[in-house]
Amino acid sequence: MMLKILFAAAGLLIGGIEAAFVPTDDGGIDYLVRVEPDLVRAQPPHLLTSDVPADARDVRSVRIYVADAWPPSVERSVADAARRPRPVAVAAMARPSSIEPTTIVKQERPWGWLIGSLVALFLSLGANVYLGMLLGQMRSRYVRDLEEQVEEE
Repeated sequence: MMLKILFAAAGLLIGGIEAAFVPTDDGGIDYLVRVEPDLVRAQPPHLLTSDVPADARDVRSVRIYVADAWPPSVERSVADAARRPRPVAVAAMARPSSIEPTTIVKQERPWGWLIGSLVALFLSLGANVYLGMLLGQMRSRYVRDLEEQVEEE
């Protein structure tokens, strides 16, 4: 029973419904939904949902595509929209007039920790390869000495 549920969940996660927000030229947002044809043909009919997030403001249109992939004319705009940050809700940006605006501090990425971790990883891998080579040499010497000892007896 549990295995069937896991397979059903995996099937829904692998394919099915894909959604994207694409900004329009006039400042609004188009909400694009792609549904795979297999989901539409499935028997009995299923309820397919794609919820618009609560913080999405100014959604001008919802376009639904029933296709295996985004149409070529839409794919570039979806890819470009995926690279950009989502717009912040207008209500979240509103401030009372009595509060002075503060300067935005740019958050630095922890590149030093990442590079240090990668260096440590590669040093560890190199040390393990070196120890493996030493073990191979020691084993070959041991086998050679055993063979010489057997020949002497």
